[in-house]
Amino acid sequence: MTRRTGQGVGMGEAVTVREAGAADLEAAVALWTLSHVVRRNGRPLPEAHIASAHERMASPEALVLLALDSGDTADGSGCGTDGESGKETEHEFGIIGTIMGMQGRDGEGVGAPVAGLVHISLLSVAPDRWGQHIGRLLVEETIIRAVARGFDKAQLWTHADNLRANRLYKAMGFRRSGRVKVDDWGELLVHYRRPLVD
Repeated sequence: MTRRTGQGVGMGEAVTVREAGAADLEAAVALWTLSHVVRRNGRPLPEAHIASAHERMASPEALVLLALDSGDTADGSGCGTDGESGKETEHEFGIIGTIMGMQGRDGEGVGAPVAGLVHISLLSVAPDRWGQHIGRLLVEETIIRAVARGFDKAQLWTHADNLRANRLYKAMGFRRSGRVKVDDWGELLVHYRRPLVD
């Protein structure tokens, strides 16, 4: 399923959102890594964190969505045809955002599945596209697909000092649960949740 939108995106460009395939994972993890390095003022991420993000995105139960610059085809294949020759060509577009949704679990994600709970994570947007509502589009698409799969509530964690992300989640109806924790980078995380259906 692919969705195009020009709404709220900078300079009127369309953005395509589609599910990631195995061939997309390296680029998706690279974008996630870049986004976090920039957010952390250039401090590199430990290799173990990058490997963990890759492993999570590669999980069979993960729903990984990509936001792409306009130019992708409606079927999400990333290829189109040259108007003159009719030959298949690779469009010049790039991944500008990623997000992952998966079954929420008890025990900080390692326990039993929680019925109806989708856990949203690994949201990242290319730093040169921050402020263009790409993150909002990715969260909206994740929610739409989660509801279609029978989920009725969502949760996520974000860094307390990531003001842009905190504003986004609050504007989208997520509310802080009061849970907090310190991640293994020593940074404070805050927990958000929201119902997905009335």
